[in-house]
Amino acid sequence: MRKKISLISGLAALSLLATGCLGGGSTPEASEAEGEETAKETIQVMYAFSGDQSTAFQSDMDTWGEANGITFDWIQSNEFEVQINSKVQSGNAPDIAIFPQPGILKALAEEGELAELSTQVDLGQLESDIIPGFLDAATVDDVVYGAPMAMNGKSFYWYNKPAFEEAGYTVPETHDDLLALLDQIKADGVAPLCYGMESGSATGWPATDWIEDYVLQTGGIEVYDQWVSGEIKFDSPEIREAFAVYEEVLMTEGNVYGGIQNSSSNSFANALNPMFDPEPKCYLGKQGNFITQQGFFPDEIFAQLDTVVGMFVTPSVSGESPVLGGGDLAAAFTKNDANVKKAMAFMTTDPEFGDAQVGTGAWLSPLKTFDVEKYPNQVLKDVAAEVADSSVFRFDGSDQMPGAVGSGSFWTGMVDFTSGRTDLDATLQAIDASWPAS
Repeated sequence: MRKKISLISGLAALSLLATGCLGGGSTPEASEAEGEETAKETIQVMYAFSGDQSTAFQSDMDTWGEANGITFDWIQSNEFEVQINSKVQSGNAPDIAIFPQPGILKALAEEGELAELSTQVDLGQLESDIIPGFLDAATVDDVVYGAPMAMNGKSFYWYNKPAFEEAGYTVPETHDDLLALLDQIKADGVAPLCYGMESGSATGWPATDWIEDYVLQTGGIEVYDQWVSGEIKFDSPEIREAFAVYEEVLMTEGNVYGGIQNSSSNSFANALNPMFDPEPKCYLGKQGNFITQQGFFPDEIFAQLDTVVGMFVTPSVSGESPVLGGGDLAAAFTKNDANVKKAMAFMTTDPEFGDAQVGTGAWLSPLKTFDVEKYPNQVLKDVAAEVADSSVFRFDGSDQMPGAVGSGSFWTGMVDFTSGRTDLDATLQAIDASWPAS
């Protein structure tokens, strides 16, 4: 999701390429040092997120740093992939980088640039404390190189709680229950779902989240992982099954307010808002938990989230309870420094990390040991509990696919398919054809 939201914000700042290369963290010698352990007084950290999250993250780390005699040199980049590769190639990598997508991390790990996580933190304890499946996103050849310091979930349906309950509807527990609920709402004369996938140059990404969620639901983690890596094609029985669910839920006549064919011109940012009209135009919408941040739901709804907004996890198709999501993954370039190790451990293994970030209403801890009472509203507490209780977590699939697919043909293919411009066969075959040859 990070790449998708950043495209919307329009915050690209190419000038950072020049400024960010001035003054580095680790030199190649420092990164590759296997001898005597050092203890840097200043640690350089590079990351992509911005706004309130950036301010709060720096606050959390600076407060901890003051107590530990460590200062930080921050690099916030809106062109993270370009800049991190540039810094690595010039021998000027930061001490720690926080990766918005696992693909970049894995590529650098394969090149030998990153420290193995087990040399930085107590990996056994982390594996016990973290939500199952999350570390897989930063694993190469069975070696873990990074860990999340923030997460988000995507497997959620949202609803107008007072209107939903007044209409006599109940939260579905299974996929069949969901289908029955959609039929019930439609029989009452209202389109059950609100849906939009317009996002400027990134139009189509909301639809990819639906497919990813349902591949995980219908195929399980083995199929999901093979699909994301390209071992299973889009045009396969396993992936067609997920598309069939997408068609069943979203593309059945009358299921989407305004018509499914118009969803590519309906902004994802406010597509769910008609459910809060005095006479609701729909009763359900599916989106990641970022939607509860200020600026998405109407202001008057945001002001009373706990009383107006309800949430449930994607009802199970298979009986399992996987959750799709994303996060920011921390990894170290400097391999043998005591203070870098302390900083890595604090941001990835310490349940006390995040006191300032949690107040933004946009940050979730990937640790099951984090005190959920710190979250500023019940909605986020419920989201965190649902993710922690999931059978397994899997990172956003399109963020792990080659760019030509994950932020290219998959997006455009979903727009063409959903709008009716192409049929399923043509859509799947076109996406497969765009996958780069190995």
